[in-house]
Amino acid sequence: MKRLSGWFFTISLILCLMVTGCSKDSGNGGKGTKDDPVKITYLDNIPSPERTALLKEMIAKFEEKNPGIKVEYSSVGFEESYKKLMAMGASGTLPDVFNVDESMFTSMASAGYLQDLQSNYDKWDQKDKLIKAVEKWPSKYKGHFYAIPDAFMLQALFIRTDWFQEKGLTPRIDTWDQYFEYGKKLTDPSKGQYGISFRGGPNGIVRFMEYLASLTETPGWIDENGKPITSKPEALEAFKKFYGVYKNGYAPKESINWGYKEMVQGFLNGQAGILNQTAEVIIPVEKDMKKGTYEIIPIPKSPSGKNFNHFGSTAAYAISSKSKQKEAAWKFIEFMSSPEMNLEYSKRNGMLPIYTESYKDPFFSEGAIKGFAEQMADPEIVYVNWADYLKEQSQFIGTYAVEQVQNYLLNKQSAEETLKNLNDFLEKAQQRYEKEEGK
Repeated sequence: MKRLSGWFFTISLILCLMVTGCSKDSGNGGKGTKDDPVKITYLDNIPSPERTALLKEMIAKFEEKNPGIKVEYSSVGFEESYKKLMAMGASGTLPDVFNVDESMFTSMASAGYLQDLQSNYDKWDQKDKLIKAVEKWPSKYKGHFYAIPDAFMLQALFIRTDWFQEKGLTPRIDTWDQYFEYGKKLTDPSKGQYGISFRGGPNGIVRFMEYLASLTETPGWIDENGKPITSKPEALEAFKKFYGVYKNGYAPKESINWGYKEMVQGFLNGQAGILNQTAEVIIPVEKDMKKGTYEIIPIPKSPSGKNFNHFGSTAAYAISSKSKQKEAAWKFIEFMSSPEMNLEYSKRNGMLPIYTESYKDPFFSEGAIKGFAEQMADPEIVYVNWADYLKEQSQFIGTYAVEQVQNYLLNKQSAEETLKNLNDFLEKAQQRYEKEEGK
């Protein structure tokens, strides 16, 4: 019987070590040595060739400074990352460190998959140097930090200034009405040119909610009365107007299925003249497009002139609650989030750093990212909350809203029915949240 138990233990150990999320427990209390290093696993959920190369460089610097810790890097595409991470969380096989964004944060925190980092944050010697956005970004659950933002992105408009010049349009978009008007004027199907780079795939609903929040001047998907902004009187006409971009042919037909990569490529390859995206897109734009053919401008203002802006799928470092090497994992996050590493990471990724002092670097005051940095400092900026506290939010933006909106775009259901379904989903999620929280 003892031999059989030992056999089961051996097999279990082998299986654990085969699973990506299981970190090596060296038996030395997390204090590895050069000859017997602690191994931690890190999963990146927004990989690209440039980003992966950068992260591996940063990991090498970390390992050089911390010879007792080895970091095993892996990645998963953003579009699949929510399902992958939730499945790993459910099976207890999450990596030691991984990226979460606001669309998945609350689902993972409420499920108990994330380690509470508040005590680490309280002792962190860099916390007083952080910009205020770190506090405002939804990386807290029940008042405690469970993740540390790696950098910020915000939203801005990338525009084809050469197209604007051809049409005699001023390369500036002050209002949402102007945005839709220019989308129409820039469209010329005979040339394969369309006004808007449209996102009909996962997360596409976020851009509509951003527009609706700005139009109704509500700093969140749920208003102060606990009602979704999709229930507001302006919502139906706003829905028709926003999705009229696709219905009226001001976006490529195939964009009904576009995700992040496809919509960026649609701008880079000359299919679309306006792209609403985050700062990381600066890198491929500067690499693949000629200077003078593009410009980056702030997103349209609300009726009262305010900038209602999402953080732009900012990612954050989190630690698995099941990690056996939490001390080493935090040491890794501390290093990756240090002022020096964060500045390098932000500049090479085309993102906005988490430290106040970093904005003095000429990269953020003179380069293409200047428009994003100015928005970050805009006193009229209003950060729009995704209702990230709702457990169902990831399902809403990743699958449910995609299906509903595509049904409307393919004329399978009316705008009224589609909006009602979207609103009912959010309303039920909010009611469940309020019931669980005793509100």
